[in-house]
Amino acid sequence: MAVGSLGSLGIGSGVLTSDTLNKLKEAEMNAHLKLYNTQLETNTSRQKDLAELEAKLLAFQTAVNSLGDTSQFNKKKVSPSVSGDSAAASLVVGSLSNLSNMKVIVDQLAQKDVYQSNGFKDKTSTVMGSLGIEGDSNGKASFTITQDGKDYKIEIDKSTTVAQLAEKINSATGGKIEAKLVNTGDRDNPYRLVVQSTETGTKNNISFSGNDDLLKAMGWELDKNSISAGGLYGFRPTGTENKDKDKISGKFSGNLDEKLLGAGESTSFTFVIKNGERYDRFTIDIDENTTYKSLAEDLKKQTNGKVELSFGEDGKSFTFRATNGGELSLFDGGYATDADGNIDQANYARDDKATSLLSSKFGITLDTSTPQGYNVASNNENHIQKGMDAIFSVDGVKMIRSTNTITDIGPDITLELKQKGEISFNVTQDTEAIAQSLESLATAYNDLMINLNAATKYDPDAGTKGNFVGVSSIYNIKSQINNILLQTITVDGTITVGDSDTSDGVKVSSKVSLSLADYGLTLNDGVLTFDSGKFNAKFNEDPEMAEKFFVGHNGFEDIDLTGDRVSKLDSGDIEFKEGNFTITYNDETIDLSKTANGDPFKLTGADDIEKAKNLVDHINSFGLEGLEASFEIINQGNENQQIQFRIKGTSGSNLEIQGDKEFLKKFGLSPKTIYSVYKEETGTFGVLKNTMGEMMSSDGSFGGYKDSLTKESKNLNETIENTKKSIESRYDTMWSRWAAYDGIIAKLNNQASVITNMINAANNQNS
Repeated sequence: MAVGSLGSLGIGSGVLTSDTLNKLKEAEMNAHLKLYNTQLETNTSRQKDLAELEAKLLAFQTAVNSLGDTSQFNKKKVSPSVSGDSAAASLVVGSLSNLSNMKVIVDQLAQKDVYQSNGFKDKTSTVMGSLGIEGDSNGKASFTITQDGKDYKIEIDKSTTVAQLAEKINSATGGKIEAKLVNTGDRDNPYRLVVQSTETGTKNNISFSGNDDLLKAMGWELDKNSISAGGLYGFRPTGTENKDKDKISGKFSGNLDEKLLGAGESTSFTFVIKNGERYDRFTIDIDENTTYKSLAEDLKKQTNGKVELSFGEDGKSFTFRATNGGELSLFDGGYATDADGNIDQANYARDDKATSLLSSKFGITLDTSTPQGYNVASNNENHIQKGMDAIFSVDGVKMIRSTNTITDIGPDITLELKQKGEISFNVTQDTEAIAQSLESLATAYNDLMINLNAATKYDPDAGTKGNFVGVSSIYNIKSQINNILLQTITVDGTITVGDSDTSDGVKVSSKVSLSLADYGLTLNDGVLTFDSGKFNAKFNEDPEMAEKFFVGHNGFEDIDLTGDRVSKLDSGDIEFKEGNFTITYNDETIDLSKTANGDPFKLTGADDIEKAKNLVDHINSFGLEGLEASFEIINQGNENQQIQFRIKGTSGSNLEIQGDKEFLKKFGLSPKTIYSVYKEETGTFGVLKNTMGEMMSSDGSFGGYKDSLTKESKNLNETIENTKKSIESRYDTMWSRWAAYDGIIAKLNNQASVITNMINAANNQNS
């Protein structure tokens, strides 16, 4: 019951009134709550000032964080010699690159391979009906599209429309090749099927095989003497399709010095090795000076030992062999030539001289029934755009790529080719962003200190003081920051020995003591100022040293695993069983019993060196980022020749070698895990960044004080509310008691009044 809700209190007594009770309650409220309210007002005022201080601290922390970030010191500025639409290329250089300049000449842009079909009257027209194709006994027909060593078979029947054929191609190729119908506007047959590679480059060129009549009617008549590089699978000798697939053998005259061709003649053989889904192709040129012996030497050299030609002890037999165990095929021809006589490495051409040479000098007749990826005739107008590689040069080095976006010419470099032409790029350290950050830091620091000084200042003469006088958590912020800004640290850098103003001065590596004042940031009378000219001069002396001073140097050390020296690897092929040899790096595990394509792996080779090379190639073929296998030959050519395998990791991951202990021992290895070690050296702003982070956290001096004010405010409000409730409750009880007392007094007053009236009446009668 709220005090004062009944105004009749005190009627009986005239003393115990509501007004009296309210005054008593108000006096007690003031007595009990005055201290709490004063504390709450102080808390509220401090929280308001703290919010302003926090805004200044956050602005300062933002500036510190940018200067404590390595990427800020590795930003590059690219200045092209030509800009705008006339530029032949554009260049983006990231923080990991050390590039200083580059000259680019663009000779040819990469483009897609594009075919169109002959015209169709309507998009719902059936293909076979429109073209007059009967098909096989089941009324079906098919053709194969080949791209980059993969075949996509397209089957149609008499109900398949042109639109459905486009869908079949898109579905079968999984997006690698795009087929679409276009309306050319032709009056009679406006609809044409356009088939194009999704990506640019000759490796994505399209070739065909299959039903010759269907392809001719579509407008894609095949030239079976011209084969796309991505569709060259080669041929096996007649009758040897399923025998010793890694070898091609035959008989010869027995004279190793016999010349293979007549005067003025030349031709080529192309050897194809299939490993899983991968094809390696090697074209060997043969001229009037080529002998059996020189062919063997050329073959070993030009295939890097992957194909060898050996001769039997009988002096009459020979064997071509794929040394890595792959399937070996042969093509009677070599690279095609264009109209100007230039070699076209995107296509191969059969050569009658090669066919005749195989037959006459090697006794080999190829089974040419194996389908290849055939081109259309060079003058076929339906081949509306030939796929091309980008041809360009960088600093005089000629390069070829399948795309116009080049990302592999250097770390963190992206070159975008735009048109034919020439352009140069100058790459410098972008110090402008750092200078702006330092200017922002000085401004943020000065704003912070103005606020901080006012909040902690005490003026005895004026009798004023800031809200945080005596609060060490706030007062110490200034000294924490200044101690770091004024410190001198020693880093690895360079100094100039001799006359730094002349060519006599020589830069040498040394430990260098540095402070922010060296880079133009000075603190005088509590004000931080920045001199950009001084900064640029000092920074450009040694940008790497500046980065170490500002940020520090952090990173994982490289892993370099060197195996024991081994010799006399197994005389035969080495079988790899599942789990015998595994490598884990970057959280990815590879089992060397399988190739990268998932096929079984067998280590082959004529000697230790060849086996070592094949094993290293096998490991590297998985493409684990940052991992590279290699080997070293110790005492090469001597009786004590040994092989030593090395595995290097550069991406900061741990390296784990697991497997059968005895099997690994063959290669000088053993099961083990090598851990990458992280090294950290913190620079000035790295330290300040960490200090500010700790300070602002809930466990830090500022963050902790902020939380304490919030908790104090909550506790004070709860205490005030509980005190109010306690007093209210007590006065409600008091009101109830006073009301009872007032009732009793009123009753007694009434009784006294009755008695008084009776006495007065009696007195009146007696008188």
